[in-house]
Amino acid sequence: MSGLPARMLAILAVVMLLDFGVNAVLFQRAGNFALHEEEAQSLAERLASAYRTLDAAPTRERAALARELGSETLTLRWTPRAPRPVASIDLAALKNQLMQYDPVLANARLELQLQPVHIRNGLDGSMGLSDGSLVLFQSKAHDTWLLQVGQIVRMLLPTVVLAVLAWFLVFASLRPLRQLVRASRHVGTPHARPIPLYGPPEVQTLIRAFNAMQQRIDNLLDSNTQTMLAIAHDMRTPLSRVQLRLDGIPIEPAERASLDADLGEMRDLFTSLQEFVQADQPAAGKTAVDLAAMAQTLVDGAQDCGQDARYEGPDQLVTDLRPLPVRRALSNLIDNALHYGGSALVRIEALPDAVMLTVEDSGPGIPDESLGKVLQPFIRLDSARARNTAGMGLGLAIVDRVVRAEGGVLTLSNRPSGGLSAAIRLPRISSHQQ
Repeated sequence: MSGLPARMLAILAVVMLLDFGVNAVLFQRAGNFALHEEEAQSLAERLASAYRTLDAAPTRERAALARELGSETLTLRWTPRAPRPVASIDLAALKNQLMQYDPVLANARLELQLQPVHIRNGLDGSMGLSDGSLVLFQSKAHDTWLLQVGQIVRMLLPTVVLAVLAWFLVFASLRPLRQLVRASRHVGTPHARPIPLYGPPEVQTLIRAFNAMQQRIDNLLDSNTQTMLAIAHDMRTPLSRVQLRLDGIPIEPAERASLDADLGEMRDLFTSLQEFVQADQPAAGKTAVDLAAMAQTLVDGAQDCGQDARYEGPDQLVTDLRPLPVRRALSNLIDNALHYGGSALVRIEALPDAVMLTVEDSGPGIPDESLGKVLQPFIRLDSARARNTAGMGLGLAIVDRVVRAEGGVLTLSNRPSGGLSAAIRLPRISSHQQ
């Protein structure tokens, strides 16, 4: 089936054919329907007796007499003038069956019809008296429940079928759209992949446009990445030449130390820029890494330098990740905590399907309205950091890129007791759970 309109027309055609088929079967069953002999004979005798009695009774007594002639299984009501109910289903076989037991019912112009939806009282009918008045009756014939069920099925089946077919149509049509939504979350990341073309033509047109847009974005990002990497790489050469010339110039030690510090900061800036650009680039495949051992190694290195760093968590926690980028991200978080907060508490918690890695400090934290800004590149909050601090504001941006490339989430929050908490949630491969 080509497009959505054609599918809708197909569904309507199926429902119409199904409704026609059910009606044909129901009318055929109703036309051939008959009661058991004993029940048919009893109903015919009672109707004939009521007809004779009411037809001979004075007009003023007929209403009360009809109520008296009724019983639990047969209700009678006399009316002087009323249009006869129109039968939606012709019960010809049943009417002939009753008239065979008592021919007076033929003179009564007996008419039968099923109640629209009423399983308890199966039959409605009417008889015409000689003066033109009518006797309306309801009979609780036990065998008519099959016909009543058939009527209910006739009314409900087209709606049910239409709802089921519409659900399948919507589900099948939205499947590529759901994939499109999932793919939109990875635009501009290494996880982005072209979406296969399938579904209705309208959806395929949308997928083509999305794939083309994604390709343009990827080309633009690749171009920008290569430009930034080239700048960061090429600037190292003139910096090295400046350093060599500086080493050959006789100047005061204090001035030399200051110049060396400036050149070192420039090299660090270009290194940070290169790390930021490469943070979410495809690298070596994921391997089984002991994340707990990695964190403890970084904490031990900080402690060896006399800094306040601690680790809390399991001694071993193996999961699949890219070791070098994740180590760089964790090192950045620890360095930030030590530099701006004076301490670093690294905590690892193993969840059934994820790993929670948290780095906390005891510093001033970050204003709540600025928590989202610090993840953007080249953003520095002087209110929380000294103005003479080295760097380009890429530390947390690098961490965020690395975490997203791993399929994880980085969340920053201020601790109630003071300080910043950086929480990383990484997916954990079940085959490496310990």
